Amino acid sequence: MTSILARALRPFFRGRYRVVDDLTTRPRPDDSPHVHAPGVDPDRVLVFGNGPAVGWGVRCHDLAIPGHLARSLSALTGRGVDVDAFADADMTVATAADHLPDRELCGYDVVVVVLGMSDALRLLPPEKWRRGMSRLLDAVDRATGPSTGVIVTGIQPPSTVPRFGAAPGGVVDRHARLLNETTRALCAERPAVRVMPAPEMPGGSDDRSGDTARYQAWGAALAEVAAPIVDIGVADGQGARASRHAPQSVDRRVEAIRSLGLLDTPAEKRFDDIVERARTLLGAQGAAFSLITEGRHWNKAVSGSSLTEMPVVDSFCAHTIRSGRPLVVPDAWRDDRFVSHPSVRFYAGHPIETDDGVRIGALCVVDAEPRGVEGVDLVLLRELALAVQRELRVSALDAS
Repeated sequence: MTSILARALRPFFRGRYRVVDDLTTRPRPDDSPHVHAPGVDPDRVLVFGNGPAVGWGVRCHDLAIPGHLARSLSALTGRGVDVDAFADADMTVATAADHLPDRELCGYDVVVVVLGMSDALRLLPPEKWRRGMSRLLDAVDRATGPSTGVIVTGIQPPSTVPRFGAAPGGVVDRHARLLNETTRALCAERPAVRVMPAPEMPGGSDDRSGDTARYQAWGAALAEVAAPIVDIGVADGQGARASRHAPQSVDRRVEAIRSLGLLDTPAEKRFDDIVERARTLLGAQGAAFSLITEGRHWNKAVSGSSLTEMPVVDSFCAHTIRSGRPLVVPDAWRDDRFVSHPSVRFYAGHPIETDDGVRIGALCVVDAEPRGVEGVDLVLLRELALAVQRELRVSALDAS
C-alpha cells in the first residue's frame, strides 16, 4: 500500500520540490571549501554530497558542517584537523559518482557522504536509490585507500527543515526512512562503511542562528563516528597517513609550481607579511617561504636574510617536503645532512601544499643559535603555513 501511495503522489511532490536545490535567495558558503582546526599531525576528512553538505543558510564553510566537524573532531582527538568540502546543490544519488573529485582520495582518513534530501523529497524509488548509492560507494572505494573510513549519513526527516513545509511523519518523512533502511541494508554488506543516522535537529525557526545550530549538531555527531577511525590510523601509522607523507614526484611538484606562476616573480606584500610574522612570532633571526623545483631552492619571500636562492643539495626545505610533517633541526652543526650551513644552527619548516596535496615548498624559520624541539611552536608554524596556502589559492585563481 505504501509503494502504491508513493507512486500516486510522486508527480505531485516532484513538482512541488523540483526547485529544492535552486534556492537562489538562500545564502550559501562562497569561500574556499577548506577549513581546519589548529594542531599538529592533522587528520584529513572529505565532506561530499548535497543538501546539508552545501551549507545553505551560512556564508562560510567554517559555520557549516566542515567547520563544526573540524573543531569537534579536534576536541576529541587533540590533533589538528583539515576538512575539505565538495558539495553540489544539483547532485543526486544517480549523479553522485560522477561528481567525485577527479583525483585519488587515498590521502583522506575519512570520506563523509551526505546525500539524499532531494531524492527523498522527490520520492525516488528505493531500487533506484540502491543502484545510485552502490555505484557511488564503488567509486569511493576505487579512489581511496584500504584504510580510509567511509561514513554515510542518514537522511534527516524533511519535516525538520521548515522551508520544505513537509508534514511531520507524513509521506515525505516516511519515504526518507525507507531510503535510510535501504542504505543500511546496502552498507551492511560493506564492512568498511559506517552508517550514521542523521542527528536530531535543534528546534527553532529557519533563520541563520537555527542553521548554525543544525550544522553544529551535524559536526558533533560526525566527529563521534570519525574519531575512532582516525585514532586507528594514528595507531598503525599506515594507510591514509602513510600515503600523505610518502615521497612525491618531482615532475608533479614542478608542474604544480609552474601552474601557480610564482617562480622568479617579484616580492609580494601578502607573502612578505606572513614571513615577517613567522620570524617575529617564532623569535627567529630569519624566515622564508621557499619553492623547491628539480634543482633549485628559490625564496619567494624572505625576512632577515638577503639570500634568495641556493642549490637543492644545500636546502633544509628540500628535506622538509619529503613528507607532509614539519621538520625541526635543533642543531645543524651536529647533523651530517646540513654541514654546508655554517651560519645556521636551528631550522624549523612546515611543508606548503596545493589544494591537491602537492608539496611545493616550505615556510621556515632559522637561527644562528641551536634550540630544542620544544623551542618552536609547531601549531603556530602550521597556522602560518596555512596562511601561505590560502594566498596560493588566490594565485591559482589568477593563473586560471
